[in-house]
Parts: sequence; structure tokens; C-alpha cells
Amino acid sequence: MAAAATMKHSDDGRLWLIAGGLSLLLNVAFLSFVSIAILESQRNRKEAAAAQPPPETSVWIVPEPPPPAAVEVPQETPAKREFARTTPDQAAEPDPSARFIGERDTAAASERSPQQDAPDLPSQAGIDPRYEGEIETTQSDYQDGSLDEPAEANPLPPDDSPAMAESAPQEAAASSPPPPAPTAPREELYSGSDPVDVTVPAEGEKTLETPPAPTPLTEPAETEMVEETPPQPEVAAQPPAAAPKEKSFRGFQRKTAIVGSISRTGKSSLDVENTELGRYQAKISKAVELEWQRNCVRHRDFITPGYLTTRFFVDPRGKVTSVQFMGEMQTGEIQKGFTLNSIRDAEIPAMPAALKKDLQGEPLELVFRFFF
Repeated sequence: MAAAATMKHSDDGRLWLIAGGLSLLLNVAFLSFVSIAILESQRNRKEAAAAQPPPETSVWIVPEPPPPAAVEVPQETPAKREFARTTPDQAAEPDPSARFIGERDTAAASERSPQQDAPDLPSQAGIDPRYEGEIETTQSDYQDGSLDEPAEANPLPPDDSPAMAESAPQEAAASSPPPPAPTAPREELYSGSDPVDVTVPAEGEKTLETPPAPTPLTEPAETEMVEETPPQPEVAAQPPAAAPKEKSFRGFQRKTAIVGSISRTGKSSLDVENTELGRYQAKISKAVELEWQRNCVRHRDFITPGYLTTRFFVDPRGKVTSVQFMGEMQTGEIQKGFTLNSIRDAEIPAMPAALKKDLQGEPLELVFRFFF
């Protein structure tokens, strides 16, 4: 019985030993598997991190500011001054800040009483302005003639002065040929070294003859026959008749009614400065109006009341490059046609060299209004 009990205890110990060994092996195998899994996971994580691109990094590059440059103050461009017509009797020293240009210097003056709250313009009577801002201080009637500038005569003395009385007949003789001198009835001028006016009796008129004196019975004393030469009338030398002067062109203008604040009294006028551009614009205006007035006479049967506003350019050679209509009212095609021809056919001179330099070779832009 004792041996059997000992054998039974040894078999139990061997079983416990085997179970402990198996348990140890299982634990070791489990720990190994977990360790391998952890190592494999870490290796995979490292490979994935290596395969990913590096994160982008934004870098701000700020350039060094340049040194402050000198600031140029822009110069103000002077406003374009308008053109104004002038006449010789308006000539005067203009204001330094004249707002108009023209062919002669004039100073602003009013013919009527000024108003303090009115614009800086002369006061004058005239027609109602035909468009907003129309200002006209000259007045004349149309006269066809030459575009050459007439010499401006000096002011004449008063009517009651002797100089006026003497110069008046000479001026009249120069402007028109003198009428033929009246001749006595039935007079003829006989040619010779000293021409003499001799009265010729009319045809059919009998001349009374003096009967001869009776011959005396006694022989008369001898007398010397002396041929008497009748006194020759003294003919004053007449100066040759002066050729009639060619008329100068005059446009048709009418003063517009203006209420201004100019206090200087005198011939109504504006502050106009005599400039190269003003003189050239005056020549263009006269040349175009001369052609237009002539065309109005030629086509007077086709004219209806209205107006045309045109815009055109003149190149340095004096040639019109383009003409455009900017406005019109109640004008027919014939009026438009001969107005365009008037601008194109006008005898516009070439620009002066100084004006070409000022315009830098660019064409001159003009806007004209034609009232029918």
C-alpha cells in the first residue's frame, strides 16, 4: 500500500511539472508573438513616415524698401483759352490774366452800367444769345472782298478840324474813281502842243458876219501887220487817278446782350491777348466764312432757318483733314453739303513756325457754328 501511494504521488508531480512547462512555453510563445507584432508595427510606421513628403513650409521674403525718391509736384496745365473776335477800335492793353485770345490786344470795358453780382464780363446791349455762353462784342455787315489784312489807319481828327476837311476828299477819291468833269455843250478838245478848248457852233446855227468897212477914198497909211497870238489858257497838271482799292472782307456779326460786372467804361470789349494761335484762328475763321457766305448766296433758294455745328482739324500745312457734324437743327442736305465744301475749299494758310512748335506738329482742332 505504501508503494502504491508513493507511485501515485510521483505521477502527480510529473503531471504538474509537465503542466508548468507547457504553461511556460505558451507564455513565452505568446510574449514572443506580441513582441514581434509590436516590432513589425513600429517598422511599418517608420517606413510609412519615410514615404510621406515633408510638410510644406511658407517663407515670407520681404524686400528691403528702396530709399525715398524725390516727389515731383505735377504742374497744373493751363486751361484752354477761347478765341474772341476783335476790331481795331477795341485795341488796348489787356489784363495779364486775359481769358481770351485773338488777333489783337484788347481790354475789357462796358458800354452800359455794370452789376456787382454779375459775371466778370462787359455790359452791353445786343441780340439774345443763340446758344448758352455766346459772347460777341463786335458788329459788322457782310462785305465780300480780299482776305489780306488792311492797314489799320490812325484815328481821324474831329470833324471841325481843318485836317479832316482836307483829307475827306482825298479819301473819297481813293475809294472810288472820280466822276468825269462836265464839259460845255458842243465843245471838242483839239490836239496840239498846247491843247485848247474851242467852242464849235451847233449845226445849222448861222454865224453873224460883220459887214466889211467901206473902202475910204483916200489911201490909208501903211501899217505893219502883226499877228497876234491869242493867250493860251494855263492848264493845271492833274495827278493820275488813283486805282480803286480792293475791298477787304468783313463778316456778319451782331453783338449779344451781356450783363456783366466790368466797371471800366469804353468800347465794349473783352480781355483778349494777341497770340500766334489767336491770329491764326482769326485767319481760319475769315477764310471759312468768306467761302460760306458766297455759297449761301449761290444756294439761297435752298436755305431754311437753322444751324449747324461742325468740328474739323487743320494740319500744319493748312489742310483740313476731317469734318464732322456735332449738332444741327432744321437744315437740309444742300445746306450741309455747301457748308462742308466751304470748310474744305477755304484758303487756309499754313501754320506759322512758332505755332507748329507749340503744337508739336499736331493738328489744330476747331468747332464752328453756322447760323442760317
